[in-house]
Parts: sequence; C-alpha cells; structure tokens
Amino acid sequence: MKNSSEIKTKQIFETILQLGVVFLILGFCFKLLLPFMMPILWAIILAIVFYPMFNFLQKKLKGRKSLASIIITTTVLLFIIVPTIIFFNSLTSSVLHLKAGIADGSLTVNTPNPNIKNWPIIGEKAYDSLYSLSHDLKKGLMQHKKEILELFKIIVGTAVNSLVTVLMIILSIIIAGVLMVSKSAQDLATNFVKRIAGNSGDEYLDMSVSTVHQVVKGILGVAIIQTLLQAIGLFGADIPFAGILTLLCLILSIIQIGPFIVNVCVFVYLFSQDDTTSAIIWTVFFMLSGLSDNVLKPWLLGKGAMVPMLVIFLGVIGGFIMSGFVGLFVGPIVFSIGYKLFVAWMEEKPDHISIN
Repeated sequence: MKNSSEIKTKQIFETILQLGVVFLILGFCFKLLLPFMMPILWAIILAIVFYPMFNFLQKKLKGRKSLASIIITTTVLLFIIVPTIIFFNSLTSSVLHLKAGIADGSLTVNTPNPNIKNWPIIGEKAYDSLYSLSHDLKKGLMQHKKEILELFKIIVGTAVNSLVTVLMIILSIIIAGVLMVSKSAQDLATNFVKRIAGNSGDEYLDMSVSTVHQVVKGILGVAIIQTLLQAIGLFGADIPFAGILTLLCLILSIIQIGPFIVNVCVFVYLFSQDDTTSAIIWTVFFMLSGLSDNVLKPWLLGKGAMVPMLVIFLGVIGGFIMSGFVGLFVGPIVFSIGYKLFVAWMEEKPDHISIN
C-alpha cells in the first residue's frame, strides 16, 4: 500500500510538473506574440474578406496563387498608402497655411449673420465669439486660447493614432497576403477549430466566415457609403477643411456614432453665412445622408446571415466598446457562436426521469 501510494504521489507530481512546463511555454509564446496579436487578428479577418477575390483571380491566372496574392496585396496597399500620404500632406499644408495666415494677418473670418442670435441656448454666445473673430482675429484667438490648444492636442493625437493604425493595417495586409497563399496556415486554422468544436467545427467555421462578410457589408460598407454622401455635401457646400471632416465622418460612422457631431458644426457654419436658402438645402441633404445608415444597415447586415441581425449588431457594438476596431469583427463572431451554443442547448430535449 505504501509503495502504491508513493507511486501515485510521484505520478501526480510529474503530471503537475509537466503541466507547469507546458503552461510556462504557452505563456512565454503568448507574451512573444502579444505585440503582433492585433495585426494577426486583422490579417485573418482581411484574408477571409479577400479570399473570394483571391480564389477568382488565381483561377484566371491558371493556379498561380502567389501572383494572385501579390496583385491583391499590392492593390490594397496602394489604396491605403496613397490616400494616407495625400491626407497627411493636406493636413500639414492646412496647418501651415493657417499658421501663416494668422501671423501675417491675411486670414479673416466673415462677419456672422445676425440670425445666429436667434438660436436657442448657444445663439448669443456663438454670435459674440464669431463677431470677435471677424473684427480682431488675434484678440479673438487669445480669448479662446485654452479651447484652441485643447482642440489642437486632440487633432495631433488623432493624427498620430491614425498613422499608427495605418502602419498596423499595412502589416496586416502583408500577413493576409501570405495567409491566402499558405495552405498549411489554412489547414492549421481549420483543424484548430474542428479540434475545439468537434463535429460542429465546419458549422462554426462557416458561421465565422459568414459573420465577417456580414460585418464588412453591414458596418464598413454602410460607413463608406454614408461617408461618400457626406463628402459630396462637404465639398459641394464648400465647407472649410472638407477632407479632414470627411475622415472624421468615416471614423465616426465605423464606430457607430455617426456623422452627427460633424454635421452640427457644419450647420453652424452654413447658417453663419448670408445665404439662408442654400444653408437650408444643404442642411436637409446632410440630415438625410446622416440617416441613410438606418435604411442600409438592416438590409446589408442581416442579408444572408446565419444568425439574427440583432445578434450581429449587439456583437459589433459590444466588441467595439471592449476591444476597439478589431472588436467590430471578433465581437459578433464570438457572440454568434455563443448564440448558436445557447440555441443548441435550448433545443436539446432533457432526459425525463420518472420517479415511481
């Protein structure tokens, strides 16, 4: 009995030691991969999004997968890099022009429309601020120095974060190009899902892919369409810094806030001008384009989905609040899987035990 007890104790100790070493190695590997976790997640998402295009192109190129991946990756990188360079050049030139205009006195502000005084709550204050800026710009800027510095800090911080995000996306696109070609990476991901989910692996894999496509269409697609409509109004109405405002509209639309904040600022500018009729027309246009997501989102987000639209939408919002932009995709995928597991558990008939 003593020998048997000693053997069991030794086996338990060895098992604990082995598990400890395994968890230690896994933890060390996870720590090494942690800086690349977000780009890898984005790369997996982008690979899923681009794979139908890649599959079509490689068939046209007679099975040359590497060439198809290079064409897609290069094209997408150009669509990311070129507008980024143009935007930052425009932002830099706008800031320099604004600084030079303030320094030499060439920058002026039009005298505000007296109708601004009739606006509720903010009318008088808004008119006084615009009036002081129009008559003595430097004095008016000094009066609002604190607010201007805070706004400048926000703009600079946003620009830096945007640049970091762009660099991460570029890295993710390159990794996605490799994943589309690599058969071993695809098999590894498929086998991992099947090992976790068992017989339901294929179903959950299809659902994950379907959810990513739904989010791309229902969230990013709607955001791009809504931003294009906003851009038409911003450039058509000759709003100052229309390029920067368009970028803000895109970001706000993606994070599900919508361009309402930008529109309010645009409304103030439009009604501060003398042309009231034009201001009313453009205001109606901005309001309609700002509400366009209420029509597009239910149609695109739920079309062809394997789970209810509400599940995907809640997953998108919750995922973004929890994990930022990558949560837009990870959130609905995890929530959809949880929903399917819950439905399967509810549909399973419990064994009735009869008590005699």
